[in-house]
Amino acid sequence: MLLILAGPAGVGKSTLSERLVAEAPRFERVITATTRPPRIGEVNGKDYHFLSPAQFDEKLAAGEFLEWAWVHQKHRYGTLKSAVLDRLPHTSLVMNIDVQGVRSVRAALAQHPELHTKLVTIFVAPDSFEVLRERLNYRGKDTPEEIERRLHTAELELAERNAYDYVIHSGTKEQDFRALLAFWEQAKRKLASPPALPE
Repeated sequence: MLLILAGPAGVGKSTLSERLVAEAPRFERVITATTRPPRIGEVNGKDYHFLSPAQFDEKLAAGEFLEWAWVHQKHRYGTLKSAVLDRLPHTSLVMNIDVQGVRSVRAALAQHPELHTKLVTIFVAPDSFEVLRERLNYRGKDTPEEIERRLHTAELELAERNAYDYVIHSGTKEQDFRALLAFWEQAKRKLASPPALPE
């Protein structure tokens, strides 16, 4: 299974994916690449693959990305094909990316049909924009201008939540994780069922 968690910044996607990897059997997190500099405490190869713009361009030209995008018109983020295609036959994967990244992964299914039957998408929706603003402020990672930009992006992202297999309406961290486990169980049963034959 390739389980994708998407939703606005600050909604708790990273926390959910890390806990899933820690507590669910045979789950690994997909480490994505970015051109943004590491934040304090972040480790290359563990949190992200931190690439220079030139390194990103080189991998892009070589066709090594499954998906990539500019985020907030500042930095590029992307998922290397090797991080997914080389590992998916051996383990389940979870990744948290933004909404435009999910659109790109879906587009890539045309070239990689083996992903089509393994992809599960979950949107994590904030309880309210005020709660989301509080979470972004609490993180202490972004300037007030960056927070406003992220909130504006969140409005656009929320408009796409019905295009996902499942939606978690965010509450407490524990409630969100229980919802994630419930959807994971549903998805496992669905993927294990043979497709219905056309009448």
